[in-house]
Amino acid sequence: MENSRPATGYPAPTHNGYPPPNTAYPYSAPPPQSQPYSYPPYYQPPTRRNNLLRPLVVAAVAVTVILGCALLIFWLVVRPRIPEFHLTSLSVSNFSTNQSQVTGNWDAAIEAYNPNKKMRVSYYDVVSGIYYDGNYLTRTPLPPFSQDTRERTPLSAKFSVIDSYVERKVLDSINAERARGAVKFDFRLEAIAGFKYGGWRTRRRLVRVWCPDVPVNVSSKGSGSLVGGARKCRFRYSFTFMSFWIILGKV
Repeated sequence: MENSRPATGYPAPTHNGYPPPNTAYPYSAPPPQSQPYSYPPYYQPPTRRNNLLRPLVVAAVAVTVILGCALLIFWLVVRPRIPEFHLTSLSVSNFSTNQSQVTGNWDAAIEAYNPNKKMRVSYYDVVSGIYYDGNYLTRTPLPPFSQDTRERTPLSAKFSVIDSYVERKVLDSINAERARGAVKFDFRLEAIAGFKYGGWRTRRRLVRVWCPDVPVNVSSKGSGSLVGGARKCRFRYSFTFMSFWIILGKV
């Protein structure tokens, strides 16, 4: 009698009585492949921009070279130099300290010198002041003045202060120096300066003249004068192309 396929749906047994091996894929079917990622093509800048940028770079380099050559020629011809200031005398009278207040009168004499051979200089909005260790005590305006080449100009300034407040530590430092025989004041001068060479003028710039630690032998009566003779002051100015060539001229 022939073997018939069982009605239960199971596969027919083999000749040895065991069911046939399961050859079906044990995992679920893999998902269908999506469309592969397409990378954008390499971006190449338009050549038109390069064509426009190249002349601009060349023009900027050419202008820089021409300007540098012009400044070099100007420096070789004019030889600009830094103006010089000397504090020739500084005296004090009626100087006194009380609690946190300072009273006194100062007389200062300054000499301004223009060492340039071909450039004139003018000063505007001139203001001078007396300081102690960077602390403001008093100040006064001075008239504007101009200097021709190689000219020396004497200046004088008078200062007065009555019961001006200062910090306690500043007052203690003044009294300590006074007990040792000399008080070191600072003299400062600020102005707006402009140089002129023929018909050519520089832009006006702020300049600062600073004479630090100027010793004055203040006596017990509150009067005294500069110790050690005249002192050369420092000269500071806003940096410009002109300032750069003035530095070279000093070197």
